[in-house]
Amino acid sequence: MHLTVLPRRPGEAAGLPASPPPSPRKPWLAVLLSLLWPGLGQVYNGRFRKGLSLLGVAAAWQLLGIGAAETFRWWLSSLAGYLLFSVYAAWQAQRMARGLAEFRPGVNNTLPVYLGLIVAMATISAVAGLAEHKAFPIYTVSQTSMRPTLRSGDYLRCEALGPRDIIRRGQLVVFEYPSRHSLIFVKRVVGLPGEVVEVSDGLVYVNGDPIEEGYYAAREPGYKSLDMPPARLAPDEYYVMGDNRHASFDSRSFGPVNRARMLATPLYIIASISGKGEFFADRIGLPAR
Repeated sequence: MHLTVLPRRPGEAAGLPASPPPSPRKPWLAVLLSLLWPGLGQVYNGRFRKGLSLLGVAAAWQLLGIGAAETFRWWLSSLAGYLLFSVYAAWQAQRMARGLAEFRPGVNNTLPVYLGLIVAMATISAVAGLAEHKAFPIYTVSQTSMRPTLRSGDYLRCEALGPRDIIRRGQLVVFEYPSRHSLIFVKRVVGLPGEVVEVSDGLVYVNGDPIEEGYYAAREPGYKSLDMPPARLAPDEYYVMGDNRHASFDSRSFGPVNRARMLATPLYIIASISGKGEFFADRIGLPAR
């Protein structure tokens, strides 16, 4: 009788648990994980501490980068920087994975660890996204009443207005239509609480004196602007009008806007797409004021 004795795995001769078989790292998977969140590719490659460091930087970047949305230049720089950081992490993870043909998974190369990191990063990304949306919401212009300052189809990055934020004359505001709060408009503030406001042929008079409006669109020959007799605003009311006075549905029609209905003030344009699908790249980054 002949017996065939199978070779022992490393560790069996000493009575120790057998080590896992080699599991070569896939470079494409390391790249994909790194692009998903910088650092995941390093964890996949068995470099747990390095991976956690990169994941920590990515999480901080997303959370601290919320404030960069206040100006277009900083917002764009933050996005570009995060993209470069992700590409660097992916390149490094890919190089590392190519040299791990004999890699044996460790205690941190398990599905629960991967899922835990993914859930944690997804939670941080969701929190950062919600916080940015609340502090710097995006609204779309759907009227022509603000031409030439704003066009229909402009996507505006705005800054949310808090109850204590001061609203000044000439400031653009995004607000809820007084009698139908689901409708969102953007106009310019021309009258402040307590003032007596009058509109005559498109010109605004406050307390009997005309106000300076360098942003006001030029009058169009043959068009008559809707006028309004003098009226005093309540302590919490603002008078708003469109720059295109001859084609604007504003406080002359629906009355003053209560402070509680004002949502945000526009900062800059992040995209501009016409109703026909035309994309206007030259409007990206223009300040909304």
